[in-house]
Amino acid sequence: MADPEHEPPEPSLTPTADGESAWSDAPACLQPIPAVEVLAPSPQREAFPPWSAWDAMAILCFTVAAVVLFSSVGLGIAHVLTSKHHVSLSELATSPIVVIGSQLAAYPIVILFMMLLVRNKTKEDFWVAIRWNWPGPATFGFFLGGIFFAFVVEFASRWLPIPKSLPMDKFFSDSTGAYLMAAFGITLAPLLEELFFRGMLYPLLRRAYGMVVGVLVTGGAFASIHGTQLGYAWGPLLSIFVVGVVFTLVRERTNSVAASFLMHCGYNFTLFSMLWIASDHFRHLEKALN
Repeated sequence: MADPEHEPPEPSLTPTADGESAWSDAPACLQPIPAVEVLAPSPQREAFPPWSAWDAMAILCFTVAAVVLFSSVGLGIAHVLTSKHHVSLSELATSPIVVIGSQLAAYPIVILFMMLLVRNKTKEDFWVAIRWNWPGPATFGFFLGGIFFAFVVEFASRWLPIPKSLPMDKFFSDSTGAYLMAAFGITLAPLLEELFFRGMLYPLLRRAYGMVVGVLVTGGAFASIHGTQLGYAWGPLLSIFVVGVVFTLVRERTNSVAASFLMHCGYNFTLFSMLWIASDHFRHLEKALN
């Protein structure tokens, strides 16, 4: 029988300062394992932008479909209204009222589709998600920057082979079409173009290929949509490419799509103002365009 004097003592619980018990005399192997504090992983920031190239393609397809639909409706209405005058469909199809009017009707629908798509992807307010970021006190400065940039581009274009006539000249066949084109070109057209190219497309390209490639490809895509209007003449297309690159750099530098939009509005405003002055308030467009 074991000698009770030589048996190992029972581990005793000694109260600690905070009133809890501790294994003071227990062997190391019997000591309780200290609790390990588990740190919650820090939430990862979602990559910007959350939309994909397929989403951008969906917007492009929706835009084409909307413009074709409204152009067909506009052409049908114009054909009915001018049936007594025997105006051909080809003439109506190039009428600035039909063409620009169709785009004026289609573009708000496209912007709404874009807003719904982005909101579904981000669960944020569209203008926050797209990095609109209104520049505040610098608002007028960006508009003035667009005016100054337009003069620079016009001056540099003197050394480029610009054709004497371009396909877009047909939209300035009369003062009504010219005023309609000016109103569209200073407001709704820059808005949609900036939201898509600088708001949606550029962030995708920047994330995938870096800033330099993103800026150049965005500028090239921006120039390509104006190709039909410019007859794919390389001189005017080069000018538009440079314009697209500068607008994208402004968006990159300021992190603001609104800044590039304001500059775009100022740029277009200057071009239309110069034409308005040269054509005696759009009354002698044939002189200004020849």
